[in-house]
Amino acid sequence: MAEAVSDASETPCIWGVGTSRTIRAHWTLCELGVDYTWHDIIPRTETMEDPAFRAVSTRGKVPILVHRGRVIGESGAIALHLADHYRDHMALAPEPAGLDRAVFMDRYCFMLMELDAPLYIIRRHEGLADVYGESKVAAASAREYYQRQAGVASEWLEKTGFVFGESFSVADILLASCSAWAELVGVQPREAIARHLERAKTREAFALAAQRNFPPAALAMLAAQGKPPSDANA
Repeated sequence: MAEAVSDASETPCIWGVGTSRTIRAHWTLCELGVDYTWHDIIPRTETMEDPAFRAVSTRGKVPILVHRGRVIGESGAIALHLADHYRDHMALAPEPAGLDRAVFMDRYCFMLMELDAPLYIIRRHEGLADVYGESKVAAASAREYYQRQAGVASEWLEKTGFVFGESFSVADILLASCSAWAELVGVQPREAIARHLERAKTREAFALAAQRNFPPAALAMLAAQGKPPSDANA
């Protein structure tokens, strides 16, 4: 059973801002047009010690979604839950049963494992070398691996310009957030990936989500670290 908390409100609450993973939760809710609350918990700052945050995030990670008395702590799971729960607002994923959903989930999980994961290796062994140890070999290998797997994602975009089907989905949110992160760590984008990212950034929901995900305190923290806004992952 999912972790439970006393807050059983129907209004979603997001804990976490300032990273490429937290923006996935904000972006999904903005696309859906759902009213929600959020807390400016910024990784590796004193905000992480907020007792209220620690009460809902036993992992000490962001983002965290609290919704209807349950806690969800992985950005991919948060986005997909919201897409399913608020399906009547907008279709951001295929219906939960059927072959379309199975193929969609294959691509969705692929991006979390084959695109997001190697980017975090780069993050750990370059940006957070003081914590995890510097490893030029690991980072270089992760870059090469990411580029190879991005070629697979590029093939999905060739027909319609979207990851799956004829319209924008939470899978596109995953891909766009990974693509932006990759560019910022120096991975040269493939042409189809670059086009997809630029289109995604023109969406009104993205602009609103970016505003919420990067409040002044988060921007100040990133500037102090010498990083552009979406290059700070939990």
